[in-house]
Amino acid sequence: MTISVAIATYNRAAMVEQAVRAALDQSLAPAEIIVADDASTDHTGEVLERLAAGDPRVRVIRQQSNTGGIYNANRAMEAARGELIAWCSDDDRFLPGHLEASAAYLAAHPEVGLVHSGFVDCWETADGHGMEPRPLRSSRPLITHGKNMFRYLMRYYDWPFHPSTLVIRRAVWEQVGAFDSRYLLTDTDWFVRALSQFPAALLPRYGVVNRRHAGNWSNRVGSARMQCEIFEIVDRAMLKRWPRSPATRMAWRTLWSANVRLRLALTIRARLAAAHTPGALAAWEALAGYTGYPLPGWLAGGGRWAIENWPAPATPVRQAPRTSVSPP
Repeated sequence: MTISVAIATYNRAAMVEQAVRAALDQSLAPAEIIVADDASTDHTGEVLERLAAGDPRVRVIRQQSNTGGIYNANRAMEAARGELIAWCSDDDRFLPGHLEASAAYLAAHPEVGLVHSGFVDCWETADGHGMEPRPLRSSRPLITHGKNMFRYLMRYYDWPFHPSTLVIRRAVWEQVGAFDSRYLLTDTDWFVRALSQFPAALLPRYGVVNRRHAGNWSNRVGSARMQCEIFEIVDRAMLKRWPRSPATRMAWRTLWSANVRLRLALTIRARLAAAHTPGALAAWEALAGYTGYPLPGWLAGGGRWAIENWPAPATPVRQAPRTSVSPP
């Protein structure tokens, strides 16, 4: 099966060059690497021109003006012509053998629509950098589908999948549809929609290096906002899953709401321990108003007052350089 690599980028010249070179160096050579540049203002364009001149497999799409990201990502995916499409964020990079292992599994399991893998964190701070593999979740492929997807999403709430490890059958992309611009976490929304139609396999191997740095998109969005979107995405999927079973639907939505509120409560605790009051307030506002039934006004106001007046710890807990959607 032919495989295309899709990358969307904006103002990350050095990082996207590493992402493209890691894709070119794969043991299973991709037929093409599509890089969509969202009107970068740094020298990303020059880097991509040099890469394309050096290897005809590199195809560059340039937007005339900045689109905000999601349209640009859809352009990269839609331009792919391979039977398989591998996504890679512009600040990540494939590990050796990633494409070969993913394509081999899909070839051997035609009933599976997409695969994803574990990943290795590479954190970068002013004090230095380091590598840390995330523990693999299973010693053999872990299959998720429409019947068990909500259990899976609750158990692996922080990282249900890593988008840069996704390898998708092109037919699956065409049937599920493009990334939805209503969400900042549009890849999570796409993953949930895909699971409702096709089985996905989590492979017991490391597929990519997950780069954690000050410019991470997830850091800019913020934990509370991301968790609100995760709640809405999965809650909407639950409404579609049981249109004629209100009792079952209500039970799952109640469990899901409790799960997200627990995660937000853990976020609040971590932010207070780090003396990060604005972060704790953002998580409280999300918990009180955007994760199911809103809390009564007096309770929401009381929680806000308590956080604003919470005594600062004598020695704030130092935040780990490796960050996630919610604290461990």
